[in-house]
Amino acid sequence: MLLLDTGDDEDAWEDVLWRMGELPGVQDPSPGPAADAGRGTAVPRRLLVAHDTAWRGATAEEAAAAPDRPGVWVPDLVVLTDERTERHPDIRPLPAFRGGDAFWITPRQAAMTYLVPHRPHLGFAFDDFATWGPLDLDRESVDEGDEVDEERYGPVGAELEKRDAPPRYTRPARELPALLQDTDLLVRTDFGDDAAWAALVEPVRRPPHSDVIDDFGPYLRFVDDPAFAGATPEQVMAQLRFGDGEDVSDVLLIADAVTLSAPGSRCSRCPSRRTSASPSWWNRKRWEP
Repeated sequence: MLLLDTGDDEDAWEDVLWRMGELPGVQDPSPGPAADAGRGTAVPRRLLVAHDTAWRGATAEEAAAAPDRPGVWVPDLVVLTDERTERHPDIRPLPAFRGGDAFWITPRQAAMTYLVPHRPHLGFAFDDFATWGPLDLDRESVDEGDEVDEERYGPVGAELEKRDAPPRYTRPARELPALLQDTDLLVRTDFGDDAAWAALVEPVRRPPHSDVIDDFGPYLRFVDDPAFAGATPEQVMAQLRFGDGEDVSDVLLIADAVTLSAPGSRCSRCPSRRTSASPSWWNRKRWEP
């Protein structure tokens, strides 16, 4: 991913960086070995952050043309700050594009997307983003006299920025192991009560009211690894690797301290399949087994 500062508001730029979090693989554009980007992470990534006055006032078209030269690294996604980013401090919308798809995206949604650049069929998600948050929405002609429905069409991830506890990736205290996600996952991150974990696993594996599947074990892998103790959903999500098979898993479930503190508590749910019905496909919600 390439992040360019084309505005002239330092506070807005710093706010965007803070919302995106302590992402792995950050690299500045200065000359250096590209192989160093993302070293030490389970999944190699590169986020090139360009904060240079030479880009001030640059248009999306000029930014798109920059990597379009022989021998130049081509990012999966280019994200910019501009005057609208500065005018809307509540969500900090960012112009973004990938190939011919251009759309508005918020810093947190860009960060969550960056954590899964290797996701199978990620291009379909960008197609969805271009549908729900088209770059030219506030300039296109809707029906005469009608107002644009900002609740339906607008920057992808706007609701993430408005949450009481919005998602933000922070650097883990220690390196976490990679997780192969060739099926749905339920990952334990709290290890204070083994009985509570066992009480959660059993009804998830064998739901008492299911008359279709007796045992969901083959469709859901239970990860009971103390290496993930205290990990946040975003940190776990960053460790996902995906197989080469055709099957694409739907969801990552997190059993944290809240989940295991009392019977009937809910898991955190991170949908991991692109969903055309929702503009923000990396929503983190609570899920009740």
